[in-house]
Amino acid sequence: MDNRRIGFAKAVLPLILLSGPWSCTIKEDRAECPVYVTVLTDRFMQQGMTEGMVSFAADALIRRETISFLSYVRGGYEQACPRKYARAAVLAGVENSQVEDEILSVRKGCQAGPVWAFGTSFSAEQDEYVVDAVPHKQYCLVKFLFDGSPTAPDGYPWRFRLLAECAGMNIYTLEPVPGPYCPVVGPDAVGEWKCILPRQRSNNMQLEVFRPDGDGGADVPAEYVIDLGKAFEQQGYDWTAEDLKDIEVKVGFVNAKLTVTVEEWEREDDYNHIDI
Repeated sequence: MDNRRIGFAKAVLPLILLSGPWSCTIKEDRAECPVYVTVLTDRFMQQGMTEGMVSFAADALIRRETISFLSYVRGGYEQACPRKYARAAVLAGVENSQVEDEILSVRKGCQAGPVWAFGTSFSAEQDEYVVDAVPHKQYCLVKFLFDGSPTAPDGYPWRFRLLAECAGMNIYTLEPVPGPYCPVVGPDAVGEWKCILPRQRSNNMQLEVFRPDGDGGADVPAEYVIDLGKAFEQQGYDWTAEDLKDIEVKVGFVNAKLTVTVEEWEREDDYNHIDI
């Protein structure tokens, strides 16, 4: 062997040693190599949320955990995912909910939480992929007013049940998922009457008015049943909006009949305002 062949062998040998079965080289098919996905969660923290859930899936769940957004400021949360189709989600306000597979649902007997969420699907070809998780409001906060006041008159004998057809959503597509939702609404710690409605597929909702018993009245027959969905429809409420708006429901009595008026709730805070 002449000196040129010996020199070539010495140059190539280190490259052969470096490219073992544990690595992906330029000439190899990289389809089996992972893509390292970094999900930036800063916008959730800037929206006032301190912790939440991150979830990654492909054909099956890859990873899901609750994290502190403060721990991932600027750097983001990194997860190895298949180079083929994969999904990622970030959620906050899920304390009253549970996640099974890819469905977030309200726990039985609980009112829905103020869920903000981001979900996406992707197919990354490069070795690294960055996702900027922008939170979107997945609930409608319903505020009940009594003659313009957020508190009911002294001695007000009734409570409300709010019946809706969706109590969950797909965490990756953010689409509502059918399931019975029936929270009982009464005064909170400061006497105000509020209820959270998770994202719905349609305005198929009812408001039942009943007199509570010692057990809270979840099964007490209703004295009045109001087509709340029709009132939402007349207001032009959009359940497909990226960020759901809040609503005021004005309750009154006319000619011994309960009346309900739905209006958009003009709040001082701006849900769409995010500082970068």
